[in-house]
Amino acid sequence: MDDRDIAHNKAVRGYILRSLAKGFNNTLLCRQLVNVMISDGIIVSPDISKHLDYLVNKGYIEFTNKKVNSYNAYANDAAIRLTVDGVDLIEGSRPDDPGVDI
Repeated sequence: MDDRDIAHNKAVRGYILRSLAKGFNNTLLCRQLVNVMISDGIIVSPDISKHLDYLVNKGYIEFTNKKVNSYNAYANDAAIRLTVDGVDLIEGSRPDDPGVDI
């Protein structure tokens, strides 16, 4: 993975968090999020599973349905919610995460 790929991954993760912060109750449907990201030119494929997995493992996002995970969220059109830690990261109340470009 080169520096461009790393920077793009960080930007996508940050975009996801910022988008969720704008959603009703810090929540968006997965397909809503993907469609906006594609229309804004952030991604070209609807597969954002690795980005969601990173954010879930860091505790920044969660799925409202416990049967959903990062890899089936798009197929299930899962609702993704920003956690308290995610809000704190966006607002700068916690140390920056080197894997997320806010």
